[in-house]
Amino acid sequence: MTPASRLPGHRRATWIGAFLAVALAWLSCAGGGGTEDLEPAIAETYEAAGGRLELTLDRSSLSTAESAVLRLAVEADEGATVAFPDSDGGFGEFAVVRDEEVSERLLDGGRVQRVREYVLQPFLPGEYELPPLTVTINDSDSISSEALTIPVESVLPDPETADLRDIAEPLDMPAPWWWWAVGTLLLAVAAGAAWWWWKRRKEKLSAPRVVPPHEIALTALDALLSEGLLAGGAVELFYLRLSDIVRHYIEDQFSLRAPEQTTEEFLAEMSRGPHIRRDHQTLLRDFLYRADMVKFAKFVPAAEETGGAVEAARLFIEQSVPTPVLSAEPESG
Repeated sequence: MTPASRLPGHRRATWIGAFLAVALAWLSCAGGGGTEDLEPAIAETYEAAGGRLELTLDRSSLSTAESAVLRLAVEADEGATVAFPDSDGGFGEFAVVRDEEVSERLLDGGRVQRVREYVLQPFLPGEYELPPLTVTINDSDSISSEALTIPVESVLPDPETADLRDIAEPLDMPAPWWWWAVGTLLLAVAAGAAWWWWKRRKEKLSAPRVVPPHEIALTALDALLSEGLLAGGAVELFYLRLSDIVRHYIEDQFSLRAPEQTTEEFLAEMSRGPHIRRDHQTLLRDFLYRADMVKFAKFVPAAEETGGAVEAARLFIEQSVPTPVLSAEPESG
């Protein structure tokens, strides 16, 4: 087996090792106690006018399966403010998996020591550089550490000497019988739902449209005006047809037997029910009385009165159409 053929397996093993290293680091952080009693592998001290910085690291080298504890101890005056380095982006190539202030104690001479602890985690082997870290005192004085180089070793064997095997060919896994049964059932349900939807849609499209009473009445009124009865002198026939259009509209719209009743009977029944508004009742009463005068008293109205009767009929039909009631939608939440 050539090195080139082992390369994909080596990369996969490297990432698996890195993942295991992160998991072990978290376990060590969660289960370990304080590190104050451990002897540091690296200890550096830096002084400035505002105070003193002690940097300790519990490991001088580590593997990808280990983590290192970095402690920064700052001595400053009791009333001084201390700002430690921000670890949100990590320190150099190291990821910071824990960052917390662990202690603060009073020293002799009115000095205070504040300690902050960081847990550093590498991912891949190599030479890691811990960059200079700066602590700010009283927003003006600062103390910076020097850069440190930490070697990180891999926990995996050398790919050139390790016995790594090629990835095996994928195995064909036959689907169990119940997969086919469930698939057939789902297909049948989908087909049934599609057929039901198609049938309902076809019924809706084929159903004849129900023409509302006001459209029938307005269409009949326009047809009456187009016949030219008034121009031919058939005033009585015109009023008879006009009265029938209004009476049939009332019967169809309000379920009142207007065509079979006399004007007096219809007006009496109309006044007792809530079907027709009061202003529309007045309009109808005047219209029907004038139509009766033409039909029975041989009254010949002027052209203006005839036009007013037509407009009164049209106005009543258009204004008395019931307004559809919309159901209120339930409020969400």
